[in-house]
Amino acid sequence: MVAIALVMQSIGLSPALGTFLAGVVLAESEFRHELEADIEPFKGLLLGLFFITVGASINFELFFNQFSTVISLVVLLIVIKACILFALAFTFKINKKQQLLFTLALAQGGEFAFVLLSVTSTLSILTPEQTALTTLVVAISMLIAPLLLMFYEQLQKSDSSVKPEFDKPEHISSAKHVIIAGYGRFGQVMGRLLHAQGYEITVLDHSPTQIELLRRFGKTVFYGDAGRQELLEAAGAKTAQMLVVAIDNPDKTLEIIKLAQKNYPQLKIVARAIDRRHAYQLLSLKVDAFNRETVDSAISLAVKALELLGNNKPDAERAGKLFRDHDRASVLQLAKLWGDDISYGVAVRQRMEDLKQVLQQDKQAQEDLNTCDDNDYIAGLTEDAAKPKKSNDNAHLG
Repeated sequence: MVAIALVMQSIGLSPALGTFLAGVVLAESEFRHELEADIEPFKGLLLGLFFITVGASINFELFFNQFSTVISLVVLLIVIKACILFALAFTFKINKKQQLLFTLALAQGGEFAFVLLSVTSTLSILTPEQTALTTLVVAISMLIAPLLLMFYEQLQKSDSSVKPEFDKPEHISSAKHVIIAGYGRFGQVMGRLLHAQGYEITVLDHSPTQIELLRRFGKTVFYGDAGRQELLEAAGAKTAQMLVVAIDNPDKTLEIIKLAQKNYPQLKIVARAIDRRHAYQLLSLKVDAFNRETVDSAISLAVKALELLGNNKPDAERAGKLFRDHDRASVLQLAKLWGDDISYGVAVRQRMEDLKQVLQQDKQAQEDLNTCDDNDYIAGLTEDAAKPKKSNDNAHLG
């Protein structure tokens, strides 16, 4: 970075511009994560220093002397940039609900403007007066940005009073009705299997992009926050058989489950657990069933790995089953100790030792069984060989 800044300075350009360009290039390289780790301790300091420098360079006397000019330029900047942003949002088919947010959130001037102004000042492209005026206009437009977002929030609130914040699906009275909250990679698999078995599925998801994609494929999917009772009510929670909570947010999952248990006690609830901690929380809520999202796939792959390492298929599958059963039993046992770090740590270590013993004992039992089978086979051959053969010498008499 320092070398690039010096090179830029040597050819008459701003060191800040050189550093910025270097950052843009390296941001998409394989060195990105290492650079982020190196810069992280200084990020807050440098960001604060940057804005302090910008603030110190603002000529507030100019604001009062040319008030009407400054305000007019600020409005002109925001309007022109907003029009460009809206045109881009329309061209690239951004969701209609997001177009206004996209436009207002980015309508103000950006930090890069200060870098460009520094370059133009160094190269004498703009006069000092023009640079000072432009800096002031950009800074004020950035100051107005929070007001634009507040305006957007007010518009959303006024719209919500007329239009609901979620789609209202038609009431479903099917006796085989399942509601799935969250239709990502986990919920899709469950939904496809349940639908194939003849269950009527109502899907709730909060991602507009996901909703539009699924509707193109003819899926019955509805937009909304499943943590709202109104949406669950409209989705048919009063008559549904089951609620599947398959979202990837642990806190939101717990919120939805508590809401459903309170208002729809007849619902069977099954949930996607993100990790072991989340599994303990689901156990405390006494859901009907849950499964950690990566455990079964990891065990299945581990079984295949054992086969590739030379273990026969039945032994590998039996080891996988023993591990799965032991892991599920461990979750039930350790859930009682969750929160007590000392007792929990001791219990975890003990369960790990127990798992080793279980697998070793099973392996030894299989070896003993195979040895017994071999011995029985050899003994059988020996007995057959020791039996006297019947003579056929008198077979011709009679």
